[in-house]
Amino acid sequence: MDRMLRAEIVATVRQTVTEVLEGADEVWLSPDEMSKQFGMFTPEWLRRHGDLLPREKVGIVMEDGTLKESRSWAYPKHRINRMIMEGKLRAITPCR
Repeated sequence: MDRMLRAEIVATVRQTVTEVLEGADEVWLSPDEMSKQFGMFTPEWLRRHGDLLPREKVGIVMEDGTLKESRSWAYPKHRINRMIMEGKLRAITPCR
């Protein structure tokens, strides 16, 4: 097996694993769980800078057409872990 083929296989496997983990197998963490899983993200840090991370709220459209959202954010564990491993969170800059 030559180097090019090996590199292509490794890249394909890496991409597939990422898609699986960050797709159907993604785990969504509450702010408290996030702080426990990733100690550098304290509750205070998440309150101040949580918008710099990928996160989602659940929203429900009510009968009158208004949107009701959950109070707290949910953070994708596998996606954030990948961002940490790739060094993407070493020097994040707020876009404010």
